[in-house]
Parts: sequence; structure tokens; C-alpha cells
Amino acid sequence: MPPQPSDPAGTWLQWGSPSQDALVVRPEDPPDDAGFVLAGGPSRTHQPVVWLEHAHRTHEVLVPLSGLLTVQAGDDVWALPPRHGLWIPAGLPHAVRAGSDSRFLTVYLAPAHSRDLGPEPVTVAVSALFTELVLHLTSQDMPDEARHHAERVAIHLLAPVTPSTRITVPTVEPVARIVHDLLDDPGDDRTLAQWARHVGLSTSTLGRVFRSASGQPFGRWRLHLRMNVAMARLSEGAMVSEVADAVGYTSTSAFVAVFRRETGTTPGAFRDAARSVDAAPAPDDGLPGSCG
Repeated sequence: MPPQPSDPAGTWLQWGSPSQDALVVRPEDPPDDAGFVLAGGPSRTHQPVVWLEHAHRTHEVLVPLSGLLTVQAGDDVWALPPRHGLWIPAGLPHAVRAGSDSRFLTVYLAPAHSRDLGPEPVTVAVSALFTELVLHLTSQDMPDEARHHAERVAIHLLAPVTPSTRITVPTVEPVARIVHDLLDDPGDDRTLAQWARHVGLSTSTLGRVFRSASGQPFGRWRLHLRMNVAMARLSEGAMVSEVADAVGYTSTSAFVAVFRRETGTTPGAFRDAARSVDAAPAPDDGLPGSCG
């Protein structure tokens, strides 16, 4: 009988202890290394963790394996469920939040040796091969030729995908008030006309201002928010009916239909995939204090 693999949880860089309170971290840059091309490793959280706003000298790719990561840069927020990575360019200030019991990869890329995908964060495809290569590269005793080959292949695999998981959080009033109310309660079902009366504008004026500030019509922006919140709740293991109610659907079947139309899968299937780890981790070679 072949030897049984050990519990992989012990090989991850651990963050926090089981608690509902968020652990706040002040990130550090990865160490300087003249031969650096790609570095990083796997992490897991036992409680919510917030990495305060910071920037790196390197490009970075965050890859959720289970649970959900949220990245904020300026007015934009990216909610990253499993299989949706985010490429963050060097020098861009950003903050990161990981939910309780999340597992993810943090990958740093030397700008001189990696692809430049532009001045803003970009949602990227994350294949099983990319994940395996990153885990493979955590090995300390890999020959240089093999390491360089694996690094080149991993970098080549990074490609932008659509649709993006970005949500713009406008700061223009009165749109900002509406947006923050909806962030606090995505199940709020007030119509654009009701919100217009609430802030003292005509429906047409609020619609025009909202679209200008957020880049989307009100209804589409709220749907995008609800789907991201739904993915976050499902990633934490919530029941589909509970999630449907939390994001404003009185009918679970209606929520299932919309979720499937927007994501290509059912809420139940998404939850099951999000709660499983897609790749067996390699021994931890992570960078303490460095994420996001």
C-alpha cells in the first residue's frame, strides 16, 4: 500500500486562531534577491485577516484556493472566489481581506522578468497547472535550470479573463451614500426611483449620476454586488436559502436561476467547489507578513 499523504493543513503558512475578530496585519515586502523571478507560497487563515493598504516593489498574483479574498485599490474592490486570481502591478497601493478558513497562494513576480498586464489590477485565469507550478517552486532543492523553466511556464500561463470581478465603490455624493447602504445590506430592494426620493433627486438624474460614478447602471451594479456577496457567503459554507435571503431574493429558485446565469454554475456547486482545496500544498515556503 502506498504511503498516505499527511494532513496538508500543517504545511500552510498559518494566520490567526479561530476567532470572529479580524486579525490586522501590516505587510512587509518580499526580501531582495538578485536571482528573484517568482516567489511565494500557500497560506491559510483561521480567522478573518486584513492586510492594511500597502504596495510592493514586485508584481503580485493572489490566488484563492478555498474561501474568498477581497482586494481594494482606490475606489475599486475585487471579490475573488476560488479559480479567480488577481494580478496587482508593482507600486499600486492596495489592501486585502481574507475570510475565515480561507486558503490561497501569494505569488510575487519580478517586474524585469514577468509580463506587464497594465497599470491596474487584472483578473487572471488560474489553471490547475499554474497552481501546481507555484507549489512546485516552493521546493528549496530544485536545480536552477528546472526552476527557471517552471518560472517561465508559470508566467506564460497568466492571462486576463472576463468578466472581471471588480466592483467600483464611488465616492461621489449622493451615490456614495447609496452604495455604502447597499454594501451594509445588499438585500435592500429599494428601486432606483425609491433611492432617488430618498436622496432628493429625480430618477433620471440619479440614474445618470450613478452610471457616471460607477461605470454601470444602478440595476447592474447592484446585481454585481449581490453576486459577489453571494459568492463570499457560499465560500464560507452558508446554505443556499440563507444566501438568497441575504442578497434580496424572496425565492430561492429565482436566486439559483440568476446565480447560474451570471456565473455559469449553481450556488450549491459553487459552494462545494469553494470549500475544497484544489491542489495539495507543498512544504511551506511562504513569506511571513507578506500578502496582498
